Amino acid sequence: MMLIPHACVNAAIGQLFRSPVKALVTGVALHAVLDLVPHKDVAAHKAEGALVLILLGIVGSSCGYTSPAFLCAVGGVLPDVEQVLPWTDPKRGRHRWFITHNKPFHSIRIPGAEEYRVRLLTQSLVSITALMLAGSSCRGVE
Repeated sequence: MMLIPHACVNAAIGQLFRSPVKALVTGVALHAVLDLVPHKDVAAHKAEGALVLILLGIVGSSCGYTSPAFLCAVGGVLPDVEQVLPWTDPKRGRHRWFITHNKPFHSIRIPGAEEYRVRLLTQSLVSITALMLAGSSCRGVE
């Protein structure tokens, strides 16, 4: 899935936790769950990386940088750091360590339903909705 939904959806889900540590760990686990969903990826790492940093800044400034919402969002994006590292680049014959970043587990194919993929527009709408939910729940929190 695009990196942006990982940040936004996890920020909203992070609201359900009291423990920042549990939220961070859950964020990493939710990254794997979202990767399993059949989806369309984009290859705009620099632009998306910059936007995710802005989104994390919005969540952190709204909810607090030690809040479960922020840390769940961080946990949701951490696994994708390996996507831009040269020593985990499959094009260079390297192996990615996060299990859903490898072919058998990433964007699982549903037999007979190749067209069933969560499109970019749907991912964007879900992301915006989740970010609004997270932001409205945190507003004014320090």
